Amino acid sequence: MPIYEYQCDECGEKFELFVRSTSTQEEIVCAKCGSTKVHKAISLFGVGANPSGGLSATSCGPGPV
Repeated sequence: MPIYEYQCDECGEKFELFVRSTSTQEEIVCAKCGSTKVHKAISLFGVGANPSGGLSATSCGPGPV
């Protein structure tokens, strides 16, 4: 299941949401203020080497890490 990041246009709250299926569109609601005026935030995904020599995946959202 993908995790999408959203930001509320009313209060500015940033939150993540598990999405079970993209074929069924559910209305996204801000958990803080209840507004439906939200937009999908851009999140970054990175891959780098870990100490054991393999690759590890990390993600960085729009906020502080």
